[in-house]
Amino acid sequence: MRRSAFGAVLVLTAFALGGLTACSSTDPGPDAGPGGAAAPTKSTPTAPVRVEDGFMPDLVGGSVMSAYGQLSGSMRFEDVSGQGRIVPTDSGAAEEWKVCTQTPAAGAAISAGQEMVIGAVKKAEDC
Repeated sequence: MRRSAFGAVLVLTAFALGGLTACSSTDPGPDAGPGGAAAPTKSTPTAPVRVEDGFMPDLVGGSVMSAYGQLSGSMRFEDVSGQGRIVPTDSGAAEEWKVCTQTPAAGAAISAGQEMVIGAVKKAEDC
């Protein structure tokens, strides 16, 4: 009797494991790229860096739009070309500006109420 109970357990276990592998799909799904390979995922964070996160991200070299989207809290954008222009933060025009400087520096601790100053110029200009 013991052998048949053990055999039944083995059969049920094998059946269950076989069912698990049968459930796996070879369909690459809707995110697949050409050739059925999975499309690469974006590594850019989608949520803004909040003051509560505690550290300033590295914004230099990116667009003003990207910087504006990564931050929340007290921030000021300045034209560092010396021309005194207003740096836009709306989606269309902000893409045409690049970040040259930032205060606090990348990696620096930031606290609630601390102002973040981002210096920028138009993309065709030198920092």
